[in-house]
Amino acid sequence: MKIRVIRAALILVGIALTLSGPAGAARATPTPAPTPAPVADPAVTKTVRQQFVAWQAASLNKSLYAPEVLSKLTDAKVADVSAKLAALGPLTETVYIGPFSATDIPAGAHGYIYQMRCPSGSVYLWMIVAPTGKIASIYFTDKLDVETITRPGTPAPAPPR
Repeated sequence: MKIRVIRAALILVGIALTLSGPAGAARATPTPAPTPAPVADPAVTKTVRQQFVAWQAASLNKSLYAPEVLSKLTDAKVADVSAKLAALGPLTETVYIGPFSATDIPAGAHGYIYQMRCPSGSVYLWMIVAPTGKIASIYFTDKLDVETITRPGTPAPAPPR
């Protein structure tokens, strides 16, 4: 009887070794599918390029902007932003970063983030297009600061124990 128990144990060990493969062999793990890059809307990209160049030249077509934005497009503001953007040099590349949303964006509006590359530097252009197709907001910044963004409903971290 003792021999039968030992033989059965050896058979089970042999089966286990066969199923697990050679010693030290790596087990196959599924590779996650890569996250697809966001796809830019060609019409929005065209508008973004046109607006960036227009802001560099301080030559805005204000009819493209939503009525509630027009009061903020003062000559002084346009001149200030224009001087800073013009210092970057001519636009060489436009890179779509992706869409963005926020609780204060009107229903039906869409937010877009682009990186505008020039010989002397790059800036990020954040633009919101209203449901009417008019530009509801445009913002230029030299950093893509996502550390200060708070997601709604994000639980607070637990206090240390």
